[in-house]
Amino acid sequence: MLVVVCPSCQARLKVSPQFTGRAGKCPRCGEIINLRQGQAANSPASPQFPDPRAGSADDDIPAIEQPDRLVRTFHYLVCDRLGLVATWEANGQGWMIRSGTTFVRAVKNADKLSAQGDFKLVELQITAQPDGSHRLEGLHVYQLAPRYALTRIERGEDAILGAIRGPGSLNRDQKAAVFRYIRDKFMRELWEDNQALVDYLTNQDYHSPGISPPTHASSPA
Repeated sequence: MLVVVCPSCQARLKVSPQFTGRAGKCPRCGEIINLRQGQAANSPASPQFPDPRAGSADDDIPAIEQPDRLVRTFHYLVCDRLGLVATWEANGQGWMIRSGTTFVRAVKNADKLSAQGDFKLVELQITAQPDGSHRLEGLHVYQLAPRYALTRIERGEDAILGAIRGPGSLNRDQKAAVFRYIRDKFMRELWEDNQALVDYLTNQDYHSPGISPPTHASSPA
């Protein structure tokens, strides 16, 4: 397998050598990546996430590895079995953790970070549109390590990514909490026309690791 870094979100993607010389879409942020000869480099084998997209095209990049850093235009949530326990957005506040009925800054409340539990990291993928607007186009779920995942927040904003153990899925309570966050945080125009995402969060029969940004047709030359 070869590894290529997405120039937009910096995700490290595992790609079969057969895709060299072709273009594919990053399954994390939707950026089109041209896999030119020599652009990818050999890399030791590592856990490969299954592609959460149904019916993807043959020339799409097929898999995504553990992200290296938080994407500044995305939002991130951490869920335990019952709902949200932490949130992050690029607003200068860093990670916020649940304390009773409110959220407080993690860096000043490290004693409230749970050392163990069943945690899921949810990545809300917000992308800019050609008209200058933004849209919530995708959602990925990652399973975090059962021990010391949240306490990594003390080491830095991106440190929790080192606790990812593979793809995850959300239960009914977690989906309800994520959907409530989306409705409370974002204007409806940002998400309401993404029917796949709404269906994923409201249908309990969906157990995939999330919804990836759709493929957009290229504009005529």
